[in-house]
Amino acid sequence: MRIRPLLLILSLLTLLAGCERGAPAPQASKHDHAKHDHAQHQHAPAEAKEPEGPPGPSIETGSFLLAVSPAEAGYTIGKSGEVEIALEGRGEWHVNQEYPIRVDLKAGPGVVLKKNELVKDDAKEFGEDKVRFLAAMEPSAVGDHEVICDVSFAMCTEENCILEKRTVAMQLKVE
Repeated sequence: MRIRPLLLILSLLTLLAGCERGAPAPQASKHDHAKHDHAQHQHAPAEAKEPEGPPGPSIETGSFLLAVSPAEAGYTIGKSGEVEIALEGRGEWHVNQEYPIRVDLKAGPGVVLKKNELVKDDAKEFGEDKVRFLAAMEPSAVGDHEVICDVSFAMCTEENCILEKRTVAMQLKVE
């Protein structure tokens, strides 16, 4: 039968999303994934859209807002600085607290990143409504430099979880 492979795939996706029955709820969480069974609902894949151009500083859908922005007013050569990566739920959607959120960072020449990868433990704020990272870097050249953030995360409602991988980018102006 073909139903069993489909159930196996849905079960594996459920485990990856951290929404299996009986999963421990985080202490500060308002939403308890153990109270409902995501396995009975299909996990929709991330929206597979072809980018219309280069990534921008933000993406907003019906389920989330993902944005990268300057964490301070200006950047100068040789002075450490930070950029902020923020993810917020929209409407009934919330950030899945158990999914291993990850931010892969890249920067062009002229910017040295302190870390190329950020995970849950690196977050400055981590809640169902909002997740916020500060990525430390140091500019080494004057001009506009691109910072690219590939973000993997999961958004959930009471009935469904969607795995996402999205890219946002910003121009870092260094004087």
